[in-house]
Amino acid sequence: MNNASTSYLSFHSTGEFGRGYYRSHCGPTAITNLIISAKQEVSGRLLTDDACRTIFESVATFGRRMLIYNRKHGTTDLLLGLYVRAAFKNNDVDILRPGRRYTLGASNARKVLSRGNYMLLEVFGHPKYGWHQMLVYGIDDSGRFIAADGLEKGPVLLDDNEIGRGLFLEIRHS
Repeated sequence: MNNASTSYLSFHSTGEFGRGYYRSHCGPTAITNLIISAKQEVSGRLLTDDACRTIFESVATFGRRMLIYNRKHGTTDLLLGLYVRAAFKNNDVDILRPGRRYTLGASNARKVLSRGNYMLLEVFGHPKYGWHQMLVYGIDDSGRFIAADGLEKGPVLLDDNEIGRGLFLEIRHS
């Protein structure tokens, strides 16, 4: 990925949102990062921290109301596509849309990323992340996955053997 295409990508962490109230909010944080990235790309400028927090609150509140996100147990994986689609609509994002779900593996990931799309990962029993949702935006020049893992406030680079197992939802550019 070149710098022009990555300059508007969002890498916010769960620790930046819902202090003291939310728990297990990696799903809403990942969806928030997608929305922020789309809005920054369209506007050509970075959003303020307050604007990012407002987006998170709208995503998490909607998920709670629809019983897709529970602040104690997290996001229901089976309804993730519906959640993403509704969050995009509620936040006026029309340059991204959820696509198919795939089994997580380096080969499938590289195919989706080679089309310029993103991945919303649902990892299961990961050695570092456990049961977790996070984003992969692309691949760097060394072949590592560029992730917004929801734990760090910046890009995290993952090798093929660190990607984990689980599923992912393709996020397509419209």
